[in-house]
Amino acid sequence: MPLIGREAVSAAIDDTVDSVNTSLRKIYIKGLSEIAKETPVDTGRARNNWFLTQGKPSTKTDEGGQRRDETVKTPKTVLGKKIYFTNNLPYIGTLEYGGYPDPVKKGSYNKKKKKYIKLSKGGYSLQAPKGWVRAALMRMQNKIRSL
Repeated sequence: MPLIGREAVSAAIDDTVDSVNTSLRKIYIKGLSEIAKETPVDTGRARNNWFLTQGKPSTKTDEGGQRRDETVKTPKTVLGKKIYFTNNLPYIGTLEYGGYPDPVKKGSYNKKKKKYIKLSKGGYSLQAPKGWVRAALMRMQNKIRSL
C-alpha cells in the first residue's frame, strides 16, 4: 500500500536527507583524500599528519610517520556535523602559504642522491607553489553548492 499524506512527506524528507548526506560524505572523502595526496613530500611526514575528527580539531601529531588514510574514518552522518581535517606540524602553514628562505641556501639533504636539493623557489614549495589546501577546499565548496 503506497504511503499517503504525512507519511509520504516524512518518507520523502528522510530520503532527501539520506541522499544529501551520502553526496556530502562523498565530497568530503574525495576532497580530503586529495588534500592528503597533494601534500608536498620531502620525508612524507606532512602527508602522514592529517587527522580527521568530528566536533573539535585534533591536536595530535604523528612522529612515527605511519602511513594511513584518515578519510576512511569519515562518520556515516556528516550532514549538520562539524568535521575537521587538521595537520598540526609547525611547517604546514609554510607549505600552504610560502615563507621558505629566498634565496635557498642549501636545500634539503637527499639521502639517495647524497646531496642537497632545492625544494623551494621564491619562498614557495616547488611541489605546491600556490598551495593546495585552499584549492581543494574551493573545489569541495563548489560541489557542495551544487547539491
